[in-house]
Amino acid sequence: MDLRITADYHSHTTYSHGKGSIADNALVASQKGLEILAITDHAVRHPFIGVSPKKYDAIRKDLQEAQSHYPDLTLLMGIEANILGTDGEIDVSEEDAKKLDILIAGYHLTSFPYKFADYFKITWNALTKYTMKSTKGQIARNTAMYVNAVKKHKIDILTHPGFRLDIDYKEIGKVCADYGTYVELSSRHRTPNDGNIECLLATDCQFVLDSDAHKSADVGSCEFAKSLVERFNIPKERIANIDGKKLALRSKS
Repeated sequence: MDLRITADYHSHTTYSHGKGSIADNALVASQKGLEILAITDHAVRHPFIGVSPKKYDAIRKDLQEAQSHYPDLTLLMGIEANILGTDGEIDVSEEDAKKLDILIAGYHLTSFPYKFADYFKITWNALTKYTMKSTKGQIARNTAMYVNAVKKHKIDILTHPGFRLDIDYKEIGKVCADYGTYVELSSRHRTPNDGNIECLLATDCQFVLDSDAHKSADVGSCEFAKSLVERFNIPKERIANIDGKKLALRSKS
């Protein structure tokens, strides 16, 4: 299957822990023929690297400067929010989300939950995933975290779902389809894995293929995600960032 990726909605810069600047990422995106690139550094409760809303103005200024050099490339200012617990809270307020062009969100092991109990409800699940089989209760709590986040917040893309956590992918696909949130096929974290694509395909969710680039050279590089599309014959009409298509951004509705 010939896939022409024309947008990358997940990239990091030196504002969090990426290796390149906004200008560096934009240059590579332009060289690779992308039409859209989102700058989506980590939100504030990601320790040491999270971006405070106080830096939003500086990010916007840098983005506008880079945009002036690449008129054929649309740069979007975004944030990758942390999903922080079973209630689905994220670390981007509704007011701060209005300052963004796009809002994406995912679970990160090292993020600081708002509630201490979530260290035991979620973080413990992530720490034990690779040493013991997740229980039904753990999977239910992990899944509820994602489902509640999608229901409560206008998240445009759910990033690397299931990374470090066992989840019910069918339930995730259903809620994303119902609320208009896209499911990311992540080339960096190689999720979802083989055994779960079928569960997502059984729902009506839409997909995006993202690089999650932490180095400028990786912007637009989505080889693993493309391999999933080919191996599981994911219909092109369910992929939202190929052949010049644009996302219907839920956060802007």
